Amino acid sequence: MNDQLIVKYIRTKGKIRKIITYKENSDLRKYHELVVDYLKKNTINSIFAKAYVPKSSIYKNAEAHLYNDIFLKLDIKNFFPNINHQYLAERLFFEINKTTQISKKECYDIVRKCSVGNKGLPLGLVTSPALANIYMKEFDGILYGKIKALGLINPIYTRYADDMVISFKFKPHYEECIKEIHEEVSFLLKKVHLSLNEKKTSLVNLEQSNHVRITGISITRDSNNYRHISIGRKLKNNIFWKAINLYDNENNREITEVEHLKGIFSFVLSIEKCGVDNCYSERMKELLHKRGFQNVKELVDAL
Repeated sequence: MNDQLIVKYIRTKGKIRKIITYKENSDLRKYHELVVDYLKKNTINSIFAKAYVPKSSIYKNAEAHLYNDIFLKLDIKNFFPNINHQYLAERLFFEINKTTQISKKECYDIVRKCSVGNKGLPLGLVTSPALANIYMKEFDGILYGKIKALGLINPIYTRYADDMVISFKFKPHYEECIKEIHEEVSFLLKKVHLSLNEKKTSLVNLEQSNHVRITGISITRDSNNYRHISIGRKLKNNIFWKAINLYDNENNREITEVEHLKGIFSFVLSIEKCGVDNCYSERMKELLHKRGFQNVKELVDAL
């Protein structure tokens, strides 16, 4: 372990994740930031990557699939920890040399200095997202070509880090295509030293279900086949009760908690624009009114 790095363990979604961060005034972080700038100038992002690229987000990732009917959701197993250094250096060499010149040795040095150990990219280092997208760029292009060759109507493929979504418009006997896609994804992942997390594979047909959830965003279909994007009731309910709790415990609330809540609420507003309160029950609205607020935005603003 580099003496300029710190190891932390955090719990997210019931799992313990290892996060590696920098010590204060780390020269290594400065080097990594230079690497990121260099990659921005000398590589082109995969058009299928929706994470860690400019002008993209989980909203954009879901929006790309808005008007399709069949959704295959796939997850790469232990994506960052399983990235192969040799393959990464080779992809780095190939991508950079499209615009400028760099030696294979320099590419291997970049990978070594942006890693810890002989395998994987550490979560928490500023270089990991950009390098991971370079690692998957050729995979993305080949996979989309295979999907398009199936003759599907409006095939869409996006990848948000380790979350892949493939969608298309309904066609009879589409299950046969799903099987082919699944087999192709498994085969192509194996070629880049990765594999599927089969437990997270899921298939949604909007002809049978009224919504599909993609990287935390819901695409909902009504009886007239009108589609819209929303965050979902669970997160909005969590925001409501957290805001109520913080408001009622003014003397004990921490600034970081308030800032975190406001950040999440701002994100919700950026997606739903208005109508956030529509999912709240009459009892919840009554709790707002008792505290002198007409809606949850007024409550959050008052914190």
